[in-house]
Amino acid sequence: MRVKISYGAEMEEVPEEISQLYTYVSEKVRKIQRQTEQIENLLHDEEIESTLSLLDNMRRSLAAVDKRLSDIEMISVGYLNHTKGEDDVPSRRPSVDSTGIADALADT
Repeated sequence: MRVKISYGAEMEEVPEEISQLYTYVSEKVRKIQRQTEQIENLLHDEEIESTLSLLDNMRRSLAAVDKRLSDIEMISVGYLNHTKGEDDVPSRRPSVDSTGIADALADT
């Protein structure tokens, strides 16, 4: 079961937090590389049955890497949007009604 873990960090600490999250990915990728070599050797020796459990482990590791990369991507996008937003914050509300409510009221 996958659960969301949430905790706070100071904005200037976010790049370091992202780096720490990526360490997990890096370790998993090294494990996958070792599994790849083992699978290649087993397949070369036609040890199909022994290959099956390694393939399943590799598949699960790849899924874990994909999920963690997705987490890192979402955190990174949020961080970049926030840092860019601080530079681009408008001084007042937009003059355009982005909700479409004004148009709907005009039609009634």
